[in-house]
Amino acid sequence: MIKKFFKWLAPSAKEINPQVGGIFGNMTPEALCGIDPSQMDKEEIRKQLAMLYKRHNQAASSLNEDLREEAEEMLDAIVHCREKYVD
Repeated sequence: MIKKFFKWLAPSAKEINPQVGGIFGNMTPEALCGIDPSQMDKEEIRKQLAMLYKRHNQAASSLNEDLREEAEEMLDAIVHCREKYVD
């Protein structure tokens, strides 16, 4: 997961906008997390990200590989949004 995170933080020259790949295609981290910074205040964003983190952190230890991969992608998106909008 850490390697994926650092890979994701340093996008290739082809990628201009931060996007999450894998099973989520070209969705932005904000879209994956269901947040809209133009309509949500910092506290609403924080609550949404906390709820998502709780859900996907548990799934990250699943024996089901597909579920685990999806959870890792979501955790990466949550980290991105938290750093950008909350911290």
